[in-house]
Amino acid sequence: MKLIKIVSICFLMLMSLTANAQNEVRRDSLRAAKVEELRKFRETLFVERLSLTESEKVKFFTIYDEYQLKLRDAKRGFRSKWEGKRPADLTDAEAELYFKDAIALRKLEVQLMETYTVKLKPVIGMQRAVQLPKIEREVKKELITKARSMRKKKKPAGEGSGEGRAGDDRPRRPRAPRENPASSTPN
Repeated sequence: MKLIKIVSICFLMLMSLTANAQNEVRRDSLRAAKVEELRKFRETLFVERLSLTESEKVKFFTIYDEYQLKLRDAKRGFRSKWEGKRPADLTDAEAELYFKDAIALRKLEVQLMETYTVKLKPVIGMQRAVQLPKIEREVKKELITKARSMRKKKKPAGEGSGEGRAGDDRPRRPRAPRENPASSTPN
């Protein structure tokens, strides 16, 4: 009888672990699907805004994605070096080093922009290449909006409503009431 109890408990634990693993796989596949959907949406926006032909599209994204990868790696390197440190809490020597690292990052960003604009020039022409920073900002805004709407669809109705900004589920501190300038003027 004791053996049956032990076997059944072990079996239930094994089933629980299997169910958790399957849920984890489902979550990963859903996340991958959402990332892929956002990637395709981003690609569509760039093709639309830059009026890319099919051959330009292939060449453009080969170069542009390489540029974005190098830019992301540079920014991650800076953030990981200074992670957990607030500029206000730094010593003078650390602040000097932080400043130098921040300037080096900006210089690298400009250098990458220059290098990859030259690489993009034969593919999309200089006129469209100089429009790229503006288009990147527009695409980024639309991607954020799309990602937020995808996150909202996942949540049950009524959850997180009323607090924070639209599309943002983080709680916000209440703001102090503003004084009415018309009522505070002396007579």
